[in-house]
Amino acid sequence: MTQALMTSLGARDVLSRFTLFHTRDLDEARSRVADVFCPHELTFAGRGGEVDTRMQHARIRGVSINRLGYGATVSIDAGCLNDFLLVMMPLAGHAEVRCGAQQIHATPELASVVTPTLPLTKTIYDQCDQIMVKIDRSLLENVCAQHLGHALRKPLEFGLGLPMSSQGGVSWQALVSYVVSEFEHRSPTLASSLAAVQIEHLLVTTLLMVQPSNYRDELLNPSQSIAPRHVRRVEEYIDANADQDLTVGDLAAHANVSTSALFAGFREFRNTTPMAYLKSVRMQRVHEELRDPTSAEKTVTCIATHWGFHHLGHFAIAYKARFGESPSRTREKALA
Repeated sequence: MTQALMTSLGARDVLSRFTLFHTRDLDEARSRVADVFCPHELTFAGRGGEVDTRMQHARIRGVSINRLGYGATVSIDAGCLNDFLLVMMPLAGHAEVRCGAQQIHATPELASVVTPTLPLTKTIYDQCDQIMVKIDRSLLENVCAQHLGHALRKPLEFGLGLPMSSQGGVSWQALVSYVVSEFEHRSPTLASSLAAVQIEHLLVTTLLMVQPSNYRDELLNPSQSIAPRHVRRVEEYIDANADQDLTVGDLAAHANVSTSALFAGFREFRNTTPMAYLKSVRMQRVHEELRDPTSAEKTVTCIATHWGFHHLGHFAIAYKARFGESPSRTREKALA
């Protein structure tokens, strides 16, 4: 990447006015990085016993651009990131990155895309200087669902390696370079809420289109998502009435079609069933409410049952499979 990215970033101190901290203390480095990302284990993996850690952080709505170098060889065990995706792009140096069952040797020619629901471990070598793009998971999933035309049936999972010389890699680094330049030049564009939404959306959409994932084939073939009007009408009805006691008969009646036609439409154009779609929407609503600090007075049980989940054991298993953590853990983080 990176000669192009390095050239566009220009000066060695790029993003320096967004510096969060500079420390030679390992514990402080761990704590300050965790404030931006998530709690993690950080240990020395090479010779020497001192870090020289610098971090810059610039945020635009649900996306942040970060620059991080540890100045020592360190090992990191972050577990599952859960709430965000991370694209890590070395400007110099290298790192060993493992996410789930995938492992790559990250260099300026090969970035890594870390899936939120898969465990992350990495060894970052002392000369490694990285640009790290953090994208909120809820933003990522919402944009993906908008492009698909339906709620996600399973969590997004990405391929780990992103070659910077590929067509997608070139597009991605050009976009990141543009955003960094806007921050560097204090562009008034970033002060516009309308423009900020568009930039945020463009970053997420570009990543969804260029990086292999379990949804990319469907995203790149929109004809698969152009469902008949009755399917889209039922989806809209479910989205607006997910907290109501809905049956397949109710949904078919609303769309003025038979239940068999409704099942056939969802099976052919959405690869799911009407009730599975309803359950998926309800699960997303539970997740959103658990993450909302304003609903602190409500218990997990109260929220789950409001959205139609009355068998709490089955609900907890399905919730963890989709979001990578228990409902109570989501609530704890929202209230922290």
